[in-house]
Amino acid sequence: MPNKKSTNKEINEEKKEIIEAEIEEEISKSENTKKKSSAKNREKNKEEEFDKEDVEQNKYIAVFSYLSFLFLIPLLLKRDSIFCQKHAKQGLVWFAFLILTSFIYFIPLLNIFYGLMVLFITLYSFVQTLAGKYWRIPVLYKWAEKINL
Repeated sequence: MPNKKSTNKEINEEKKEIIEAEIEEEISKSENTKKKSSAKNREKNKEEEFDKEDVEQNKYIAVFSYLSFLFLIPLLLKRDSIFCQKHAKQGLVWFAFLILTSFIYFIPLLNIFYGLMVLFITLYSFVQTLAGKYWRIPVLYKWAEKINL
């Protein structure tokens, strides 16, 4: 009988060691994925950073990007400014979206919510541009990034 108890204890200790090793492996895997995702986020943030001089010189022109067809002003006049071009391309997509969804103005009640959404997005984009930032309009920014002019 003492042999059975000692072997059971040994087996339990071995199981504990195996489980502990598996837990440590999972922890190290999750730490590695966190490091990779934070590295990707840093790269994305670096891409979004613009030259401060470019931003200061062109933010007042970039604001036109979100005012209807006036997106053409930064798109055509500031071809060398990355800041203006990103905003102008997003303004182009925003303008196309507004044209394609303009029928919503004829639907009662829905037109109120649509109008408020348009007003909010336009004003928020306007303010963010004046602050020297590039705010991605949800869903629409993906199309704006695909435009090559």
